[in-house]
Amino acid sequence: MERYRYAIVGNSAAAINACECIRDGDGKGSMVLLAEERYRCYSRPLISYLLAGKIGPSALFYRSKDFYRRMGVDFRCGERVVSVFPEEHELLTAAGRRLRWEKLLLATGSRPFVPGVEGLPESGYFTFTSWDDARELMKWVRPGKRALVMGAGLIGMKASEALQARGVRVTVVEKMERILPATLDEYASGMVAERCVAHGLELLTGRSVLSVEPEKGMGGKAFLDDGSELAYDLLVVAVGMRPRSELAVEAGLRCSGDAVLVDEHLRTSHPSIFAAGDLAAAHDLLSGRPAVNALWPLAALQGKFAGWNMAGRKVAYPGGNPMNSVELFGMPVLSAGVVDPPDGSYRVLARKTDGGYRKVVLKDDRLVGLLLAGDIEGAGLLTALLREGVSVRGFLTYLVEPGFGFSHLPPRWRKERMREGCRGWGPDAPQACWEVPQKC
Repeated sequence: MERYRYAIVGNSAAAINACECIRDGDGKGSMVLLAEERYRCYSRPLISYLLAGKIGPSALFYRSKDFYRRMGVDFRCGERVVSVFPEEHELLTAAGRRLRWEKLLLATGSRPFVPGVEGLPESGYFTFTSWDDARELMKWVRPGKRALVMGAGLIGMKASEALQARGVRVTVVEKMERILPATLDEYASGMVAERCVAHGLELLTGRSVLSVEPEKGMGGKAFLDDGSELAYDLLVVAVGMRPRSELAVEAGLRCSGDAVLVDEHLRTSHPSIFAAGDLAAAHDLLSGRPAVNALWPLAALQGKFAGWNMAGRKVAYPGGNPMNSVELFGMPVLSAGVVDPPDGSYRVLARKTDGGYRKVVLKDDRLVGLLLAGDIEGAGLLTALLREGVSVRGFLTYLVEPGFGFSHLPPRWRKERMREGCRGWGPDAPQACWEVPQKC
C-alpha cells in the first residue's frame, strides 16, 4: 500500500494553496494530490470568459505545467476518492486503490444544486461551475438560439452574459424579486438589471419554473408559476451550490448541515484531517460563528492556513467576510458583509450619482457592510476597514464620497497601514496583509 505524509483531495484554490504552504513548512514530506477532473489547476471564475470567447483555454491555468513536479507532489489526475477511513488513516479511490496518509486535507469544493422541478431529470440541461460544463455548453451554442437560465445569482448572471456574447437570446427566471438577491440591495440590483436589459437580456423576476417538458435535442418548454410558457433551445440551471461533504459525512466527521465544521486551525473533528474551501464551515468575522463563505479568495486563504497547520506551523485562520466582486456588461459591482441591515440598530450611509452608487453599513461606528456599483474606487481600503473592524468615527462622512482614499484616514492609522504593507505576508503577517488575488 502506498503511504504519504500528506494527502490532498481536491485540485482548486484551497488545495493548490495548501500544497504550496505545506512545502513552505515541510520541504521533503511525501505528498499526493487527487484530482477528480482531468486538468491541472485552473481558475473556475474564468469559465464564463471562456464561454464568451474572450479568452482561450490556456488562460484558465494559474500554475505552470511543472507545478506539481516542482512541489514534489504525486499528482493523481482524474482519480476520484470514494471513501475516507479516519481511524485507519486510509482512503479509497474509484479505481480501487487504497492510500495511507498521516495528514489529510479535504478540499472537495461544492456542487450545483439541482431543484426538484418536474420533468427536469428527463430533460437535457446544463450546469455552469466547471471547465467541462463550459466545454459541453459550447458544443450547443449558436447565434440566434434561445437559452433559459434558471437563477439570477452570480453564476446564472455570468452564464447569461457569456451566452449573450455568443449571440444567444437569453431569458433569466429568478424566484426572488430582483437579480443578484444575495449580493445586492434593491437599488444596486435595479442598476445592474437596467444594464443587462439594455444589452438584450430578458429578466423575469418574482417567478419560478414549475415544470419543464423536453423536446428535440437539448430544447424544451418551461411552465412558470404565473401560467406562462417559455420555449428554449438550451436550459442552464444555476440556482445555487451545496458543499461536497459526502466524504466527510461518511467518515463521521462533525458537520453542520452540509458543511464540515473546522476549528481555528482548519482542523476537523478528527485531529489528522483538515478541511478548507467551499465545504468548510470556518470562522466568519461578522457573525463570529462558523459559516461557509463559498468564495474563491477565501478558499485560497483557507488553503494557505490549512497547509501551514498541516506542516506544523500552528497559526490561526483569521476568519473571512462574505464578499463578492463581479462585472456585468461593463458595470463593476462589489459587496461585502451586511448589505441589507436586518433592523434599525445599523446606520446606513449612501450616495447615488449618475452611473454610480456607494453604500456603507455601520454598527457602533464600525464598518460591517459595503456595496459599490459602477464606481468602485477605494474598494480595497473599504474592505480592509471592514475586515479589521476599526472605528471609522473620525472620517465616516468620507466613506461614500468619490475619491475616498488613504488621505482621508487619521495620520497615525495611515502610517501603520503603510508600514504593515511593506512587511510582506506569511503566517505571521498582520491581518491587513492577507490579501489573496482572484486568480489564486
